[in-house]
Amino acid sequence: MTSNGKTSKEERSEGVALPASMLEAAADWHACLREPEPDAGLAVARKADFDRWIAADPRHAQAYARIERLWVKLEAPVAEIKRSDPAAVMPNGQRRHWLATLLPRPAWAAASLAILLLVGTFQIDDMVTSLRSDHVTAVGERAPLALDDGSRVTLNTDSAITVEMSPERRQVELLRGEAWFDVATDTDRPFVVATAAGRIRVTGTSFGVRLDDDTAVVALTEGELELRTVDGVGDTAPALVLTAGHQARLSHDGAFGPTALNRTAATAWLNGQIVFFDTPLPDVVAELNRYRVGRIVILDGSLDTLTVSGVFAADNPDTGLDAIASTLPVQVTRLTDFLVILR
Repeated sequence: MTSNGKTSKEERSEGVALPASMLEAAADWHACLREPEPDAGLAVARKADFDRWIAADPRHAQAYARIERLWVKLEAPVAEIKRSDPAAVMPNGQRRHWLATLLPRPAWAAASLAILLLVGTFQIDDMVTSLRSDHVTAVGERAPLALDDGSRVTLNTDSAITVEMSPERRQVELLRGEAWFDVATDTDRPFVVATAAGRIRVTGTSFGVRLDDDTAVVALTEGELELRTVDGVGDTAPALVLTAGHQARLSHDGAFGPTALNRTAATAWLNGQIVFFDTPLPDVVAELNRYRVGRIVILDGSLDTLTVSGVFAADNPDTGLDAIASTLPVQVTRLTDFLVILR
């Protein structure tokens, strides 16, 4: 807020929901424009392309401004690196950008993705979701809940739900994250788990639901349930029946599956563990990021072929990061407590 109590234009723009693709393009432009261009003609052409991109959509300027502000926020924690690294000063006395002291030039474009990931940390969407929720967990937290009908819900890290219980219906809406449900049997009141991707309907069973962007992943260990999309065709869409020992995906495009369920991996978080079986490194990093504040970012595409197997503590995800550093050909650079780069 400004000193007169009014919201500034900059603060209002921070709350605007911008598409991820637009933020990624802004981050790429931010990195590109800071890379020296020795050819004056090419520099002019690049700036003209950027101006056209800005003019194409009023939100482009907002996206670029947001990336620029986040970049400034990242510079402060690594000021000591710039001061202590002689290579940060070029022969002509000019200072190189701080990220250029840590990464080779080809990594600059990839570094923009690190900024994009950090954008998600500052988005207001999670705050709004938390405010409209009945129950919320913080990053790294798990919480068991007892519902009025005798059902039990366990929320995983960074998750949010609303609960509606009445004589006619039982419904939990998963707004963010992951939850495990042990549903008390009530044939007169089916239990519904609602998500942005669709609905899961049961009478009594044990299952988990995890939101991955606009997709809900449903894992069933006991009983039977129905998955149904709600986009466009609503509840009239044919249901996918899921039986114990299987999992399926639910999205706006429909319900897909079933496939065999790896129960150990699917339920490990209930015991405070994260389990990987020959899991590609990008997937491992994405999972570890769910349990820690900040981001781990891969800046070398050649690392994507590496795999990880192991069991790690969910309340200390950096043990997984330490295992990666000690067993794989990966260099780990901790820029701050909130940004770790793998290359």
